[in-house]
Amino acid sequence: MKHKLVLLSFLLATTASAQAEWFLRGTHNAWAATQMNPAGTNTVELTNVVFSAAGSIKFDRYGNWAESYGVGGLNGSNIAVAQGTWNIKFYTDTKNWNISAVTPPAAYHLRGTFNGWAEGTLLTRVGTSDVYESCQQFVSGDATGGPRFKVDPNGGWGSDAVPAADYTVAAGWVKITFNASSKAITTQQNLAANCGSATTSSSTSTSTSTSSSSSSISSSSSAPLIPFHLRGTHNGWAEGDLFVTPAGTNQLETCRNFTSGDANGGPRFKVDRNGAWGADAFPAADQSASGWTRIVINTNTNSLVSVTTNMAADCGAGSSSSVSSSSSSSSSSSVAVADDFRARTMYFVFVDRFANGNTNNDNGTNPVATSSVKGAGVQSEWKKYWGGDIEGLISKLDYLQALGVTAIWVTPLVDNINVGNEGGYHGYWARDFYSVDEHLGDWALVDELDAQMEARGMKLVLDIALNHSNQDDQYEFGALYKEGAFITDFASGKNTWYNGNGAISDCGDTNPATTCNGEWDDPWSFRNKSLFNLTDFKHGTTSNSLADQYLIDAALKWMDHGVDAFRIDAIKHIEPSFINRFSAAVRAKKADTYIFGEWYNAGAGDAVSMGFLNERRGSELLDFKLRDAIENAVAGNSTMINLSSHISSRAGAMNGFEDLQAIFLDNHDATRTSVYLQTSGITNRGQGKGMSKAFADARQDLGMALVMTLPGIPTIYYGSEQNVTWFTANADGQVGHDPYNREQMPSFSQTTAAFNMISALSDLRKNSPAIQRGSYAERWVSADVLVFQRQEGSDCAVVAVNRGVSTTITVPNLCLANAAYTSKVGSDVVNVTSGSGTFNLSQNEVVVLH
Repeated sequence: MKHKLVLLSFLLATTASAQAEWFLRGTHNAWAATQMNPAGTNTVELTNVVFSAAGSIKFDRYGNWAESYGVGGLNGSNIAVAQGTWNIKFYTDTKNWNISAVTPPAAYHLRGTFNGWAEGTLLTRVGTSDVYESCQQFVSGDATGGPRFKVDPNGGWGSDAVPAADYTVAAGWVKITFNASSKAITTQQNLAANCGSATTSSSTSTSTSTSSSSSSISSSSSAPLIPFHLRGTHNGWAEGDLFVTPAGTNQLETCRNFTSGDANGGPRFKVDRNGAWGADAFPAADQSASGWTRIVINTNTNSLVSVTTNMAADCGAGSSSSVSSSSSSSSSSSVAVADDFRARTMYFVFVDRFANGNTNNDNGTNPVATSSVKGAGVQSEWKKYWGGDIEGLISKLDYLQALGVTAIWVTPLVDNINVGNEGGYHGYWARDFYSVDEHLGDWALVDELDAQMEARGMKLVLDIALNHSNQDDQYEFGALYKEGAFITDFASGKNTWYNGNGAISDCGDTNPATTCNGEWDDPWSFRNKSLFNLTDFKHGTTSNSLADQYLIDAALKWMDHGVDAFRIDAIKHIEPSFINRFSAAVRAKKADTYIFGEWYNAGAGDAVSMGFLNERRGSELLDFKLRDAIENAVAGNSTMINLSSHISSRAGAMNGFEDLQAIFLDNHDATRTSVYLQTSGITNRGQGKGMSKAFADARQDLGMALVMTLPGIPTIYYGSEQNVTWFTANADGQVGHDPYNREQMPSFSQTTAAFNMISALSDLRKNSPAIQRGSYAERWVSADVLVFQRQEGSDCAVVAVNRGVSTTITVPNLCLANAAYTSKVGSDVVNVTSGSGTFNLSQNEVVVLH
């Protein structure tokens, strides 16, 4: 009997543990306990959790705060959540979580003679029903017939457009109602301006023979009493494009796609109250727009509330940049939208080598650290400042916008060392994280850069070295300042501000020739010893150290000056729990801050880096393994079969977060691919391939096309669009390696094949959910040819690359609808019939269909 009681006690205890209830608490429910639902083994979830504003959450095991989880694990800090509707999962075994955006309702485009049959005019959903409507003025028909239209789900003229034959209407104002469930269309025609009261009897018709599905929507759900017209380059400045969607008290919104400007300037608009271009049109100057743009207005104050540019197609979930603007600051309120970098193309600028906008700051406070020959000379001259600065970057923003860039990653702008005959031109020898380096500019120029970038829908990504300051063995010996005031150095700050454990791979003896290379793979060593004698910050393991708080507060100051995202240098060498605290701190200030780090050799197949990534500490990673796989394929070192296998492995290795990783071909720490392909000398990747320039350029462009279309956030190293090369060997005998991969930007030509390809694929990324976040599926592969498709819902893109001789292949099982598709790069046309397409591929050709 005693044994039975013990067993019963055990069973009751284990059953209670296994069935422990989990609760979600957060700002969305005033920190009340909402029970989560079982969603599989060791998983609970809540779906459709609405955050009306950015906030935070925690997971509570019993609903009484006895055991809660957040950033950092048990009793950790709050988890930031952006405004929006989210599905939230919690994994009870690992205590990790997943927060994914709820897919928005389908977007229904109205295309007809009133807008030249262009996509982008969206029908407005009536409440949460399946009914959508729009009010449009039909002035005339076109060469094919009279006034008419179709409804195109999700754009793209797929086979799902309805009705089968164009819907014909009379000239004049027409209210169109579409039932997304039944596909029935009804119209009210011959209406007064802006679809006010009817001037004649209402004419109602339907595209289907099922009368029960045809109904007329009362005028109470149409445009407001005072119509507000959106007039801009998207519609030739015509009246009739009305704001109809309520966005709050005295607020209306609309979503439109701005693809180009006109003879007088770039994409832009005004809001015209009542039409007829009265004096009440606002704002006073045209407002710039870019790509899919959500516009919110205040109808009481006649002002803009917010303009959100470069959003995902149809202004769906996963949008990009937000620019708030208002002619009346008292009426302005920001509409927070999650900043999804998957819709962006990032450009990595080595600021000192990009463009010199002000020669007066070239020498800084230590002239001997600035090269007198700039761009030439022996290796020591390449380790000095050359004069590039923030003013130069600002002067080239139009060039980058033409390239399709929507995020700019800059080398660290913080103040670097002022002593020695070589300079911190690269930005990674910081002395004051709270000041701008005098060679680059000042805070006013940082603010100007931010303003100019925001006007173009771009985001500023700051490189920040959270691992170290400057060298501990020369120049300023780890000196650290805050806004010019001295704080510490290596000698006085050892074991408080800095670690004092020696350098990685230094065995700690008196013989510098002995090395302990195993330390590069030992977590304690690579996190607590210095990286190449750069003074190593001492990070807290459970709470912020002195250095941690200094670094977090510095990052917040840079955010006050417009920084939107961070790239963390040498993230492998930083205490992981500090990454949790750092990411939580910056996201408490801006919930949708994108963060990624440099973990050399990270990617699928590297267990340690993938272990860090899948702990979801708040930072994504630069995918070095994918870079290597792409370069090996275009160089001929491995096959396209190997490449596709690696690409396919990423989803499992990264637990489905592969599309959030930064992907690239070139960077500042490795020989450029263009050099490796052309030289016959020794590089840091072995002997070069010895290809001709033309052939190597084509292969490099093939690699860049893959970077632009594979799952991940594409990152272009400055000059790649110009196929830049430098063939000098460094002191280690490596051709084109540091510092010879940090050339002066050679040209700002907008006519190279690489520039045109990147520009076209950047535009595709802005507008294609499939390219931004869709699945990857191999459709054809051989040693030389790879065809894959990306798909998200009804949006589909197909990419074919051929490094071999000319070939013709027929590829089945494509997600494209039946049609003739012209490649987004080049001029190839591929006819798709019943899911199959025939590709005629020249050597080194890329074909992209969408």
